Amino acid sequence: MTTLNPAQINQYDSDDMLHLLSGFSEQCKRGWEIGESFKLDRDDGQPPSNIVIAGMGGSGISGDLAKAVIGARSTCPIIVNRGYSVPAFVTAQTLFIAVSYSGNTEETLLSVEQAAAQGANILGVTSGGKLKAFAEAHNLPCVTIPAGQPPRASLGYLLMPILSILDRLRLIPDFNFQSDLDETIDLLAQLAADFQPGITESLPKRLAGTLHGKLPIIYAPQELEAIATRWKGQMNENSKSLAYCSVYPEMNHNEIEGWKHPSALTQRCHVIQLHDPIAPPQTQRRMDITAELIEPHTAGVTAVHSQGSSLLARLLSLVAIGDWTSYYLAILYEQNPTPVERIEELKRRLET
Repeated sequence: MTTLNPAQINQYDSDDMLHLLSGFSEQCKRGWEIGESFKLDRDDGQPPSNIVIAGMGGSGISGDLAKAVIGARSTCPIIVNRGYSVPAFVTAQTLFIAVSYSGNTEETLLSVEQAAAQGANILGVTSGGKLKAFAEAHNLPCVTIPAGQPPRASLGYLLMPILSILDRLRLIPDFNFQSDLDETIDLLAQLAADFQPGITESLPKRLAGTLHGKLPIIYAPQELEAIATRWKGQMNENSKSLAYCSVYPEMNHNEIEGWKHPSALTQRCHVIQLHDPIAPPQTQRRMDITAELIEPHTAGVTAVHSQGSSLLARLLSLVAIGDWTSYYLAILYEQNPTPVERIEELKRRLET
């Protein structure tokens, strides 16, 4: 396993992503407070027939996680919309939450314009930009969050106001968010302390060493698809590494058969299996058998388990483990984890 030392971190993390990772628990606390203090025009009439959360990348993952946390308890369907257009079922009975950290995400701006034209009830979540300007111009509610960070390092500010507002709108029955939030904040603070560079041995450091020079393949139960997607995205943006993800049981009906060719590639792939009690026992059995079947064709299979009691704490513990792993993997690849040069270049070219 490749080793890490503090000198490497000082050399490559010149934009101090470490500080943002370390403050995740406090960010979640502050994000919840922002949601709680946001003035709601309560409508005690008919609840929405569906909730659509629109966003891309580091902003869009907040919708995936909100759905993962509350989807089974929500009194109406929750759909995460990625792209320029919105479905025809977005109507006046839709709560449409447009999430863009910068406020300038091209796809989200076009989708919110279409949703507004279709009569949807719009709620913006942004630090500013064109989304905030659109909301102000059309007298739409908009949650304003602190600016100046990469969207992927602002998850607490993006996710927690959504959860708070949906809770206040009484769309999540039988959910004790305050208790879950307290546990989550304490756990995330403890994990940040355990994962600091000065700690010689930690799970993210071990995982980063294992994944260094390998192609990470993230497998998870369907119920953890948002977490697998987050791991993949963080490997891409922070580590500047390709990574892929799939979910059980679907991958058992196709992808499992692909672990044979090209063997030169499969032997360079390391599989991370994400585990949480939310998965049905049948899925857990599938994961165990799959690991046995594919391991001879891989560089290895590693199980990563959630921590905590509440679903919110468990899901965000897995997020934290993945975020820190991607950070240390970036350092091993001698990369500054903060800049996303290709993404910015793509945006620049799209504007010309």
